[in-house]
Amino acid sequence: MWTGRDGPPGYNPIQRWEPIAAHLPDDLDGASVLDVGGNSGYFTLQMKLRGARRCVMVEPVPEFAKQARFVFDQFGVRVKVVSEDVHTYCLTTSERFDYVLFLGLLYHLRYPLLVLDRLAQMTRRRLLLQSHVVGPFVAFEPRADVEIEETGDEAFPRLAFVENAYRGDNTNWWLPNYSALEALARSAGLRVLARPTPEILITEPARELQTTRRRRLVFPRLDVPFDEGAWNRLLAGTFREPKSGP
Repeated sequence: MWTGRDGPPGYNPIQRWEPIAAHLPDDLDGASVLDVGGNSGYFTLQMKLRGARRCVMVEPVPEFAKQARFVFDQFGVRVKVVSEDVHTYCLTTSERFDYVLFLGLLYHLRYPLLVLDRLAQMTRRRLLLQSHVVGPFVAFEPRADVEIEETGDEAFPRLAFVENAYRGDNTNWWLPNYSALEALARSAGLRVLARPTPEILITEPARELQTTRRRRLVFPRLDVPFDEGAWNRLLAGTFREPKSGP
């Protein structure tokens, strides 16, 4: 079961799965699973074969979603395949899952932090995160406050923005370095339990994460006041940025 449209596969899913599998129960009986950017369904299938009950796979590419449905039919397992943009899915559902798979997708998202925040809020037990990382594998100790000089440290958490293509692929937007991956997870309210490879994090919610709903949309609830008046003006098409200066 390979991933991709035509030509060589983008990666071997077995090599990505094995470090993760060691941190999962052998028996997932009754567990619910969300797999975002599930591609041809390999990881969702592995969770099903371990006994997971309800599995939802979100895959925006129609060809990949079709591959996944074929695979699930061959193995006789029931999986809900949602073929829509991951941003849209995360902002329009309030469902929560025991396990969330966020593998090989973060760097393909235009707004990855918004999706990560929502996925963290949708996680009951474990969120499994895998992302391509760039630069040296050097850790950066979290600080409560940093000085401008520290941001030049090669280990300082950062995301590289890809304006056009990366390695011939124009679906990449953001490339985290080694320390940024853990920093992103912590900032979303996740606790890092293990890092079996430089690209994989095993995480759990560090605290109860809240959401706020505006009509059909579900947003992360951040520690800032919500401006009800600005929201209503935006809906009415009369929103204006406040003027600066005297």
